[in-house]
Amino acid sequence: MNDGKMHTPPFGITVRVYYEDTDTGGIVYYANYLKFCERCRTEFLRQFGVSQEQMLKDGLGFVIRSIKGRYLNSARLDDLLTITCIPTKVKFASLSMYQEVTNERNEVLFTFECDIAFLNLAKRKPELIPKDMLRELKNSQPLEPEKYRVAL
Repeated sequence: MNDGKMHTPPFGITVRVYYEDTDTGGIVYYANYLKFCERCRTEFLRQFGVSQEQMLKDGLGFVIRSIKGRYLNSARLDDLLTITCIPTKVKFASLSMYQEVTNERNEVLFTFECDIAFLNLAKRKPELIPKDMLRELKNSQPLEPEKYRVAL
């Protein structure tokens, strides 16, 4: 992982690679890295008590605005992957995230950045992130967020 000092350790989840995640050669299908990253962002929010189900009921939600990813190596059937999630920029109605997928040998397989807007879904307009959530997101930022970038 990049060496930007963190207020707290980066949030992460582990995911086992199953047959359904792979192509016929036992290699993880490229689009599944995006799914793994999405799961990690969901669990990242859940640790703060944020329920995406409740947000949807309230007509609110996070929407991806842009992505940038780099595939560095392949995950394989039965690998145990760690996916991390680091907020690098937190604004009042949006945020940016940096994510990595590593294997059990600590090899970085995939790096990912995304910009995310917080929206009123009915109006399709930006909405202020609730203050409690905003505070937790800001507290999760690294001290040097510029070190967390996808190198192309």
